[in-house]
Amino acid sequence: MILALALPASLVAQEDAAGEAPSQAPAAEDAQASPQDDAESDEEPAADVEETDQNGGEQSPTGETPELVQQPAENNAAENNAAEDNAAEDEETGDDWPDDDFSDFDAIAEDIEFVPAEAIDDAMLDRLTPLASFPFVEVSGHLRTRSRARVGFDLGTGGTSAVLPPLESVSPSGAPADPEARNLWTTDLRLRLAPTFHISETLRVHTEADLLDNIALGADPRHSYFVEGMPGADARQLGGYSGAPSLLTVRQAYGEVDAFFGTLSAGRMLNHWGLGIFANGGQCDDCDFGDVVDRVSLRTSVWNFNILAAYDFAGAGLTSDDLGFAHGTPHELSRIDGTHQWTAQVWRAPLSRADRERQAHALHTARRPIFNGGLYVSGRHNRGQANVDESGLSTAAPPELTYRGLDIYSADLWGQMLWEPADDRRIRVELEALGIFGSIDNTTSAAVGFEPGQTGSVNCFDEGAYEANPGACATDADGNVTSKSVSQFGLALESEFYFGGPVTFGLNAGLASGGESPNWGYGESAANRLDFMRFSPDYHLDLILFREVIGTVTNATYANPYVVATFLDSGLQRMEFQLDAIASRALKAAGTPSGEPWLGLEFDASLRYLATDTFLAAIDAGVLFPFAGLAAEVDRPRFNHYGDLGPFGESVDPGLAWTLQGRLMWKF
Repeated sequence: MILALALPASLVAQEDAAGEAPSQAPAAEDAQASPQDDAESDEEPAADVEETDQNGGEQSPTGETPELVQQPAENNAAENNAAEDNAAEDEETGDDWPDDDFSDFDAIAEDIEFVPAEAIDDAMLDRLTPLASFPFVEVSGHLRTRSRARVGFDLGTGGTSAVLPPLESVSPSGAPADPEARNLWTTDLRLRLAPTFHISETLRVHTEADLLDNIALGADPRHSYFVEGMPGADARQLGGYSGAPSLLTVRQAYGEVDAFFGTLSAGRMLNHWGLGIFANGGQCDDCDFGDVVDRVSLRTSVWNFNILAAYDFAGAGLTSDDLGFAHGTPHELSRIDGTHQWTAQVWRAPLSRADRERQAHALHTARRPIFNGGLYVSGRHNRGQANVDESGLSTAAPPELTYRGLDIYSADLWGQMLWEPADDRRIRVELEALGIFGSIDNTTSAAVGFEPGQTGSVNCFDEGAYEANPGACATDADGNVTSKSVSQFGLALESEFYFGGPVTFGLNAGLASGGESPNWGYGESAANRLDFMRFSPDYHLDLILFREVIGTVTNATYANPYVVATFLDSGLQRMEFQLDAIASRALKAAGTPSGEPWLGLEFDASLRYLATDTFLAAIDAGVLFPFAGLAAEVDRPRFNHYGDLGPFGESVDPGLAWTLQGRLMWKF
């Protein structure tokens, strides 16, 4: 097919006029070429390579356009006989690929053996693969619109859910507009564009931006006369009324260069690893956030393993722009209050097209199991923090530098097993285990460096003074210990099994460590929040409990059996129905709103229509049966609420919550 597209237009027109097929003699010669001829063709000088002129016509090696002359009928007949002889010879040798007729391709497709790219002769690839024209732009992205009804997501307790009750149920104060209101309905829109600029075979620039990023629909405020700041009737504004996000959010902007020592990348890029419980790029159909990192990295390959070493700009601290003094380019005001991070990754997974083809060959032809996975480690360090008081930052008085002494290390181990022992058998098992460890000398905003029995204070920013008095740098002026050790754990398991028929099933499970502070540590001091492992909010298990009521997986263990049925599958279109059940329990009961361990049982269902994986229409529904862990208990602090209501004055059992959601998504 590629050769047919590459034929000059003049040759195609001449073939139509003659009503006869072009000669197959060159193809016969190629089929009979010896390995020695192939080797000689690989060593031909670059001048012999056919080039394409600006008008799209092919040029001869000497730069002259060859003249096309119609051959006599007897020559065509001789060539047809030669083609028939070649076909007979191919049949004898077992070659089941037709010379030029693909009408019966479907009948023979199952008999064609997959050949990986590395096994194809280079000379044949040169003849079949057109040279890319640089520079060019490759564009991908999606348009997504969603509508979601959240009913009872506040659980009716007055403060044990991250979702607030409908405003009309509490306002006006004393006489609410609708005390029985329970439904919150939101419709949003996102347009994501991700163009990649291919400058040459070794130079690329990747970009990605969200336009109208999850913006609430409602774009014509001309008649909103009573909303402060809204334009008059002669103006329009694109945005929602409830704190609309930025109309343009740049998620990625980085460059890559392929050199002899590896691939060098620099800029702002997405950060994703494994299942996404720690680093999640937010690329799923229903994702909302995504982790980005400002990074300079070098990636190379050794023994089929990918190795990456990177320096991450985790935090710049205060910059000159914070002073409101726009002069020159922004720059850091201090090197002490910046956060520095290094990252290293070693993993095995397909990156290039050739890697993916080799893995597909192993799965579908050799029927071998595939094992992917690797290790992700990072270290984050911060010496101090600049504190700004309520009056704001100015040059009248410099902000106070507080010693922090933060050293935190993360290790994430990911493994994946893929196996397709037969056409109607498929198994996938993935596991990700995460640990975060380290220490912080000062978790407060107070000054430290006071050794009992000594006068004066220790300059903890000075390495020599710190090494001589390490205990003083974890003690404030009142003798209180300010240090904190960090120890967090997370685990996620995903599985998928298919044994023929329309049904796929599996079991997902996991856990995230927690602490003793109520309400998952939210609203507590930084020291108490450090006790809780928190999965990425874009790692989705359900529709209600972890995604909305809590906000993420933290201080919990869960089990999620599921089943997916596929029907009306035509190859280009299909329908899917998925049913999930999620049971969850807290690891430490003291960290829940009520002090009880059991959280809830949720059932979710999704009906999806997919067209060639470029269009998605889905209807999702879920219901949460909350347990005692989400109840309100007397004298326990509230999680989220309107106004300063103080601790609970009475016990309240949580109420049922349910949702109905719709999604439309166009991918390109």
